[in-house]
Amino acid sequence: MPETTFHIPSLTDPDAADAVMFVLHDLPCIHQADVNLPERSAWVSHSTMIAAEDIATALADAGFDAQVRKTG
Repeated sequence: MPETTFHIPSLTDPDAADAVMFVLHDLPCIHQADVNLPERSAWVSHSTMIAAEDIATALADAGFDAQVRKTG
């Protein structure tokens, strides 16, 4: 199961963290997600049915520019 970490520069407060979690949990094929506010990042465990780039696009569409930091 792929795991991807995203850097999200606009992740600056708890409300933004909640909004990012909402976006991630609303996507299909997401198994787990966690937001790290101090590091301005999000970790996502997802199936191969959704690409990391598609997750980044969904976050960007919600107003959170997200760069894929690492995929495993």
